[in-house]
Amino acid sequence: MSAGLLVIALAFPAPAGARTVIGATPLGMADEIGFRERTDEVAFPIPVPKGLTPQTLAGTVQTPVDLDSGHLEAWSGDLLLARLAVDGASEFMPVEIPLDRARVRDGVADVTLRTVLTSKGEACPDWTERSLELRDSEVIFDGEPEVPRVLADFIPPVLERLEIYLPTNPSTVESEAAAELALAASARFGPRDLEVAVLPADGVRATSASPFTRRVEMREDPQTRITLVDAPVPTVEIVGDASTLAHQARSVSSDLRDLAITDSVTVESNLPAPRALITAATLDELGTGPVSSRGVGTVTATFGLDQTRLATVAGDVTLELSGVYSPPPSERSGLVVVDAGGTVIDSWVADQSGLIDRTVVVPAGVLGRYTDVSVSLQTSGAGAACGVVQPLSMVVSGDSVLRIGESGSPAPRGFDSMPQAMMPRVQVATGSASLDDTRRAITILAELQALSASLLRPEWVTVEKLTEGEAPGLLVSSDGAADGLPLPLELTGGRTLEVVGTENGESATMQFSEDIDFASLQVVEDADRAILVASTSSGSGELDRTLEWLSADPDRWAGLRGDVLFTAPGREPIQLSTAEATGTVGADEDSGSATVRTALIVGSVAAVAGIALAGIAWLATGRGRSRRRP
Repeated sequence: MSAGLLVIALAFPAPAGARTVIGATPLGMADEIGFRERTDEVAFPIPVPKGLTPQTLAGTVQTPVDLDSGHLEAWSGDLLLARLAVDGASEFMPVEIPLDRARVRDGVADVTLRTVLTSKGEACPDWTERSLELRDSEVIFDGEPEVPRVLADFIPPVLERLEIYLPTNPSTVESEAAAELALAASARFGPRDLEVAVLPADGVRATSASPFTRRVEMREDPQTRITLVDAPVPTVEIVGDASTLAHQARSVSSDLRDLAITDSVTVESNLPAPRALITAATLDELGTGPVSSRGVGTVTATFGLDQTRLATVAGDVTLELSGVYSPPPSERSGLVVVDAGGTVIDSWVADQSGLIDRTVVVPAGVLGRYTDVSVSLQTSGAGAACGVVQPLSMVVSGDSVLRIGESGSPAPRGFDSMPQAMMPRVQVATGSASLDDTRRAITILAELQALSASLLRPEWVTVEKLTEGEAPGLLVSSDGAADGLPLPLELTGGRTLEVVGTENGESATMQFSEDIDFASLQVVEDADRAILVASTSSGSGELDRTLEWLSADPDRWAGLRGDVLFTAPGREPIQLSTAEATGTVGADEDSGSATVRTALIVGSVAAVAGIALAGIAWLATGRGRSRRRP
């Protein structure tokens, strides 16, 4: 190199390599990763978008009580990436784990984290549930994400935001296809806090966005195609007629996209049939078994019973458990305990055979959307120094069988029955054909899909078909109260709220001195089906605010209980169980009235301008309005 070129090179050095930082949630990891006992390992697969190379896993370690010292190790297969010392003198300590040597296969870096911990002195703390935690993790990559050039690369392994563009007044075909796309994306990325936005096709669009944003334009047209559009933000256009548009939409996020190695394709295939009803399955078949655990003094093996994976609302569940455990030493006694959702459902004395061969029944009443079932061996008797006693082991076999009982009549109750009560197909109706109502319906469906292990299958129908039919459904009515359905909470005459219990139709009313406004999400029991109704007494503002409140925290949808979410102007939404409120479940009439009075007065009435509590007439009635259709 000549002296002149050397001077130029020194004066204008090459720019430093680009760096991309992605948080734990978009990567599909938990914000808090807990390790159990003194030794444990957790798989930590890291998706690697094209154009990026993983360099560092950074986070904060929270140490357990009575920790003396230990190590956090990172492995990629049989390759040790790092061994970091953990000091019990600090509650929190930042860590950085190098990933530059991690093995990447099929776009995923193989990483496993392991802990080896020692407690202080003679202390023998119970670290069964959680000992050390890794929090606030993020992965630092070298490089920049590649811009997709073919359809196969359109959906990246990390997706933060999906924008769907529709006409101002979408057809039912366009609305249903947009919902199919949103649900397919939410099923894959929803637990990673994916944001789905439904926007007008003729609106103004930002010219820049996160590299993990994708845009999809959809419209009904006699032609059928999917085309990658030349745009500042990666965009595809999906067009098709009534029989093909939904097929094209779903294929964008299906395995078929990997075959789309050009910038325009047409997909000809049938949509997958809804999953058949599961009546019996092994833990292996459900993807949860076998389950094993080790511990000192007590050992617990836990698996989840997920009704969304069963794609139904279950009645009683019979568990035919099989497995093995370490027989307790002769100087110690042992008890095997089976717990479901915090309720002990069976127990027996541990014997020297070390075999588990037991049939237990989990009552429908203790089942939620997800229910943890644990099998534990608890020992007592002569002890020894911490770590000296031989550890106990337990394995619940993957061929343990679950038999699903039928849900009783009437329809399943409340938010905890969502979305499994909407399977295998859910009818969707909106009060208007506007894009805004379509957006609200898709927002609700996408949030419910993020809670589910099975794919929801929406069918767009008229309000009349939904209310007069027998299928489970979603109804969005942003321009007034929903008619034709027995709502748990109804406004009559603009000034009277009626709360109807679900057990025997007992009701209670609250009257106001002037008209009131509110929005609500309500789970309706209509014969043997459940319908989720999103409505408002006046205007759409409060309904939109309710949906925004739910979407602002990913735990809010999962945490909904009862059958009504009630939002009054200027107040945060409140949850209400009308069965408990009216005293029809586990309460007498007086306590039920007090519950309703507290929930509605504190949560909404006090916020409605111009209404004095002294002007409220509270009437508890026993009119017994029927909750069944004629």
